[in-house]
Amino acid sequence: MKSLKEQLGDIRAALRKPSHGKSADRVAPHGAFQPPASWLAAVPPKPESPARSNPGSATAYPSASTAGTRRDSGLRREAPLCTAPSSRLDHGALVPFSPNIDAGCPLAMPEWADVGRSLQHPEHDKGRAARMIVRMGIDFGTAFTKVAIRAGVDLVPVEWSGVTAGAAEAERYVVPDVVVRGEDGEYRWQRDDAGQIQANLKLPIIESKGLDRCPTATVAYLALVIRYARAFLYRKTEIGRKLVGRSLCWELNMGCPTKPHDDPAIVAAFHRIVRTAWQAAAWEHLHESDIEAAWQNQPVDVGLECEPVVVPEFVAQIAGYLSSSQASPGLHALIDVGAATLDVATFNVVMSNDRTAMPRIPIFFSAVVPLGTHHLRHNRYAQLGLELCWNDATPVEAADLFGERNGKSADEIMAVDQGFMTKVTNRIVGVVDTTRTNTRGEPSSPAWREGLPIFVTGGGARCALYREAIEQAQRRLIQVIGQRPGGPRQFRFIELNPTSGEARDLDAEGRLTVAYGLTEDAESIARVVPHRDVESLTRLNKPRPDQADLYGDR
Repeated sequence: MKSLKEQLGDIRAALRKPSHGKSADRVAPHGAFQPPASWLAAVPPKPESPARSNPGSATAYPSASTAGTRRDSGLRREAPLCTAPSSRLDHGALVPFSPNIDAGCPLAMPEWADVGRSLQHPEHDKGRAARMIVRMGIDFGTAFTKVAIRAGVDLVPVEWSGVTAGAAEAERYVVPDVVVRGEDGEYRWQRDDAGQIQANLKLPIIESKGLDRCPTATVAYLALVIRYARAFLYRKTEIGRKLVGRSLCWELNMGCPTKPHDDPAIVAAFHRIVRTAWQAAAWEHLHESDIEAAWQNQPVDVGLECEPVVVPEFVAQIAGYLSSSQASPGLHALIDVGAATLDVATFNVVMSNDRTAMPRIPIFFSAVVPLGTHHLRHNRYAQLGLELCWNDATPVEAADLFGERNGKSADEIMAVDQGFMTKVTNRIVGVVDTTRTNTRGEPSSPAWREGLPIFVTGGGARCALYREAIEQAQRRLIQVIGQRPGGPRQFRFIELNPTSGEARDLDAEGRLTVAYGLTEDAESIARVVPHRDVESLTRLNKPRPDQADLYGDR
């Protein structure tokens, strides 16, 4: 397993390879997501007004609909019950989907965000000032992005109401992955009558296994995200006072699905994208030609304390737990409920005897299936003959409220939900029980007698249907395990919180787990490793970095 410095060396080597050709953003990849035109309206519409039409706007992607209704993405053919034994979570096997968003949600960069072009607070005292490490974590999702910033001892989740004008609690911390290319080649969030709406910014990078051309729209989008996030931090009154007298030293971590993270070409692509975006965030205008020039030139210094680090999303999710006092070695499971997919995995936490080395995470089995909240909603609407119109950025409605709002009986909703819930339960049972019975799993783990620690994460983690599916999975596993001669009858799921400390208090909806984990020091975040490397892990004894060197106000 290569060290972080060796991985960064590989990335730098890949960056030196010249890339040719024009921007790849004009090509429409499959599964492209077409956002409503009103997302990008320059002036937010009033709540009581209907969404504006946009007959003159061209788009670089196929329209989601040609008849005024949303694309019927459907429940696609499901993946097998459980994948072959693997040393990593298969987060890369995502099924492209078209999320539904409230058509009344406009995007516009507020004027006050211009201060985010600077690396220092706008009232920064330019004299000698104590250094402070400020680390930004970007959870760049398939449809939404979340950002958190750790400034000294303060952890700040970035709120996007200044961009989206969204007032709902669940929408405050997510921003849609969409940007507009103007007729003059400048990228912005505001709509341009002759502009092209650019979306589906992440999947093509993973599917192409790297890049040979500059993904200008993706770079521009992340530059806008970075600029706004820095401005949001400066604008926080209680924290801004601390920043004025400090010299801010920025670090940057970005998440990447775990399986693609094992591919150096994809890691290098994400690294180069976010590095270029950080540089571009300081510009007054984001012109396509300037982005392509920066992509080619790659200056040595882009204003970061060290090179950006691309971190597997899986380990970022549980970084808070692994650094807390409740962390324990042994078998664990993760159930991640996203908008597109349900991810289930079992893994070991391997820690050094004195806990001075970073943990290692060998993964046993995993399943990634299109059973996320988007598909739950689609199943309800399609099966009940309702118009396919909902907002994926908001929590899933409880069955009784959904029935009341749509004039359907409780029995009808339960019948539709039961079939979907059974599929979710089957996936959880399949992964967990395979880990118990397969020799490449962990049949001898004490977890089968004492209880299996699990993490339930993602935007749908609190949805009642998935909670009931987890309860059903537990009951089935208790029955199966208890049927073995002499088998234990005390099996249960022990749910753990993946966050700790301040992050636990701030992340009420569970949507910021990855972003918070990405604000940790990259050198101390756990590593996903093959099983063959596990035996030597207990002999590792690498000192952890001194906290006084990391945070200026400690």
